[in-house]
Amino acid sequence: MSNAVYITASLPFLKFGDTPPFSIADLRNRCSAVMTEEELATFDALVNGEECDDPFVSAYMAHEIQLKNVVGHARAAAWGPEVRFTERQFPGYDVTFAKMVSDAFAKPNPLDREQDLDRARFWLVDELARGEDSMAAVYAFAIKLKICERWSRISAEAGNAAVLKVINDNDPAYKQERPEV
Repeated sequence: MSNAVYITASLPFLKFGDTPPFSIADLRNRCSAVMTEEELATFDALVNGEECDDPFVSAYMAHEIQLKNVVGHARAAAWGPEVRFTERQFPGYDVTFAKMVSDAFAKPNPLDREQDLDRARFWLVDELARGEDSMAAVYAFAIKLKICERWSRISAEAGNAAVLKVINDNDPAYKQERPEV
């Protein structure tokens, strides 16, 4: 068993919207010397959104399914009564998390919606690792770092470039001007 207390004591405090102090890859490299192979495999599964046997990762992935179910129901209701939505099964149900997701998805601005969904994830990982001096605290930090990395890459310029690319990729006139090689 690795020394999770040592790892968590060396990690900075991270809140939503912070500039990440380092990348997920850097975190993995820093921890690899003191984590077991099983813990590293669990870390990789969590970061890549894959299932594994670890209780923290299993609980987090179940909440991700719950989030998708809540959002799916909201979208189906918005599209009309003839639209049906089939839920994916998951263990447990977190009322507080479901309310946070539902409230976030009710926001009219998509940016506000995404920010509130990630704030709900921040809250969730804190709850899942509450009072833990174990690898759960390290895994919670990894999720927070991943979220902060994502938001640090988002900018108006990047968004405009992505929209322009979609428009140009679907414009026959633009494709004729620039034949593919």
